Amino acid sequence: MIKQYKLSVDFNGIVIFNYPNILELFGGRIQNGQNILKDFTSSNLGEVALDKGIALPILGLDDGDYLVRFYIDQQPENKNRKIIFSDKYFYLDVSDNLYVADIIIFWDWDDYTGWNKIDIPQGIYKICLEGVHLLNDEGQVLEHSYDLLMTSVPTIGIRNLEPRSDSRL
Repeated sequence: MIKQYKLSVDFNGIVIFNYPNILELFGGRIQNGQNILKDFTSSNLGEVALDKGIALPILGLDDGDYLVRFYIDQQPENKNRKIIFSDKYFYLDVSDNLYVADIIIFWDWDDYTGWNKIDIPQGIYKICLEGVHLLNDEGQVLEHSYDLLMTSVPTIGIRNLEPRSDSRL
């Protein structure tokens, strides 16, 4: 594993996004307080963000604490790890800074408030998103995690799936 973040989700989702690249979708500027989540869901901006690898949402979560784990060019150990779902493939263009946050930041934009910077090498990554239960030795759930299995690729490929509307674990 390269990086791990614990997030408290209060708005039914998590978003991983590239900043400042996300600004290109909004003419170079997002106003504080702007509801870009509405912009993404009421126009084709959400599809553009996914196709360009600028943002990846994880939607339909219950409020609570979640791990978000990033694996680059490696696989997680499967001991005590139960895969609930596996979605292949999304893409992320990490040509600048990558952040992870509760999706509420897209409801009421405020630069850097609630953002967690992910320090990973720049590049383009093909993403397998897995929702998993992390178990103790007796098989009881200890943690809920969203694991991003990231493979370095030379270019962004064609995305052939939509984000789940229900990613509950």
